[in-house]
Amino acid sequence: MADGPVTPAELLDAKKASPVQVLVRLALTLVLLYLIFGVLIPGFASYSDIWASIKRLDAAGFAVLVCLTGLVETLKSLSPVVLVDGLGLRRSFLAQETSAMVSYTVPGPSGTAMRYVTYRRYGLGTDDFGRSTVVTSLWDTATVLLMPCLAIGLLSAQADVPGRVVWLTLIALAATVTGIVVVALILRSERFARGFGERLGRFVNWARGVVRRPKPQDYADMVAGFRGDLRDSLRRHWRGMTAVILAKELVVYLVLLVSLRSVGAGRGLLTAVEVFAVYAVVKVATMVQITPGGVGITETLYISALLWASGGAGEDAIVGGVFVFRMFTYLGPILLGLVCWPVLGRVVRGRPARPGVIRRG
Repeated sequence: MADGPVTPAELLDAKKASPVQVLVRLALTLVLLYLIFGVLIPGFASYSDIWASIKRLDAAGFAVLVCLTGLVETLKSLSPVVLVDGLGLRRSFLAQETSAMVSYTVPGPSGTAMRYVTYRRYGLGTDDFGRSTVVTSLWDTATVLLMPCLAIGLLSAQADVPGRVVWLTLIALAATVTGIVVVALILRSERFARGFGERLGRFVNWARGVVRRPKPQDYADMVAGFRGDLRDSLRRHWRGMTAVILAKELVVYLVLLVSLRSVGAGRGLLTAVEVFAVYAVVKVATMVQITPGGVGITETLYISALLWASGGAGEDAIVGGVFVFRMFTYLGPILLGLVCWPVLGRVVRGRPARPGVIRRG
């Protein structure tokens, strides 16, 4: 086991990609986006029909979606505030939006790196950054995994539920049960946590080797450390974190529901419970994002799941509603980041980022 310090930069990205690797990845991303936006989505509805549906969004609907988007981004910023003393909502919001702008436009762990540098310029320690990042990520994951359970309960109270919606939710529920069992075992036993970390490390090492990156140093210690952070946060902050993250997921769901309703996907096409079930399923399916911000893949999954749930009815309204939803949840943070970037520059001006290390062993 290595005893030396490891910088967060080494954990974020162990080796800079070569120009050839960058070009190959860019080419693959462009091919994927072409297949999604040039082949798959036009197969659902023509872009002229999609645009006609989007134009049905009126001023009132637009205003509601703007307010909901602002609330979503504020709730995202509240999670670190709960965990890090002295951060404050204003500074957390600036860090969140600028890192989201970078993350949604630059491949790799760019947003995490941006947030780390911002925290260091705020004068916060590496431990603060690591704890807030790890615990927030784990809490988000746990909430996403639990949503299909809630969806199943809500669907059971609905008189007539399409079998397609039930099957979609049961598939996500299977992933939920698996994830909850693994997390419970990690929390219960350090031995299991280390064993799981070792097995995860072997897989990640192999995957990183495919793209010619050196192996990370010790996943057993990493998972065991996550276990300690999560147990400590459960004792101290579980009420605040749970309230913030549940509220955030509820508001994002409302953005999807309002987007669909605003362009003509009414209750006769999809009920609010059915939309929530699809939302829960797609959130589980998009936990790992291949493209920056999940662009292309997220839209395709939402459209496919909603059309399956509706039995193929209302294609134009569903596709238009999904594009409106992504306009606010994907492009919205990018625009907010562009506004926050110069403000953040004034806040941290003259405060160089301090080097930090994470000790092991």
